[in-house]
Amino acid sequence: MKKAWLWGLASMGVGCASTSPATTEVHMDPVVVQAEPDPLTGLDSYDAEELFELGNEEFAAGNYGRSAEIFEKLVDTFPGSELVVPAAYNAALSHEKRSAWKEAAEWFRWVVREHPDAPSAKDAHFSLGLAYGKLERWVEVADTYWAIRQREDLTELEELEARVNTGVGFFMQEDYLSAEREFMRALAFVEEQNREQFLPARYFIGQSRFYLGEIYARWFEKKRLQAPEGPSSGDAWVEQVGADLEEKCQLLLRAQSNFIRTIRVGHTGWATAAGYRIGSLYETLYDQMMDVPVPGDLSPEARELYVSELQKRVGVLVVKAIRVYEMSLEMAERVGERNEWVERTSESLQRMKTLYERELLDS
Repeated sequence: MKKAWLWGLASMGVGCASTSPATTEVHMDPVVVQAEPDPLTGLDSYDAEELFELGNEEFAAGNYGRSAEIFEKLVDTFPGSELVVPAAYNAALSHEKRSAWKEAAEWFRWVVREHPDAPSAKDAHFSLGLAYGKLERWVEVADTYWAIRQREDLTELEELEARVNTGVGFFMQEDYLSAEREFMRALAFVEEQNREQFLPARYFIGQSRFYLGEIYARWFEKKRLQAPEGPSSGDAWVEQVGADLEEKCQLLLRAQSNFIRTIRVGHTGWATAAGYRIGSLYETLYDQMMDVPVPGDLSPEARELYVSELQKRVGVLVVKAIRVYEMSLEMAERVGERNEWVERTSESLQRMKTLYERELLDS
């Protein structure tokens, strides 16, 4: 479709005869005139401002696909307009609203890369990290939030957010050592800031503590209780399993300590997640202890004694799991919290109660 471009002309001001003529320039965006109405907008002539207003109207009406197309059209058609950056940012927001994370990331990245000093560049940078997270592009998540931390226009809370999300990026890559370092430094940053002024950061403090607990929980779950390979005596079996159990329990305690500290922070979302994870640690230990094979060289009497002692020990784990799950659900009910962690806690509680009843019947 043929387009005619009408550029704004400079207005001329003429001075008196004895002086040189003075010129005042007024810069105006071009106007597009078409022989037929534009298929997207229905307009046969428009400028950048008209497209921007139309895009905003579609966005306000919840027509995010159309608003994205209109804002993108503005960027492509009027690249020299002062509205290009806000239009690009709004195009990204439109894609974000419809969960088109790839397209959102592309436009947020464009704003950050092409106009790093624009008023919306900082928000675009944070939103870019969020979009990468939704796309599970965890290397880019860590890199993006690291780049954000190099900005000089961050508030203390924004710097904390960037630090914590850097850790999340490492965690999701299973780089637990780097993640642990970032979360510990984030908590140290909070303590340092609080010496000067209170930082209202319960969400990020709770998140850091939860992920630290989750790191130790992952190490705990990965460490398996294993019987010695090949023929072995009962003593060798006890020694091997005992060493593994001691290591697992140390990891369990470190994870539990951080989950408890998560709960004490007072953010209900992270607190309910932490309550569930504490109970699941005992549940996992129960399952793994029950999976360890009994030494083959035990006499029938010794085997019966071993099974009886094992039931007593794992019974304690079941009781602890039940107690933690019940406390977590009571807390959630008290504050009116309903989320995925509360549902998982309820399901796990029922499983543990069933196991406990079974253990009582078998004892």
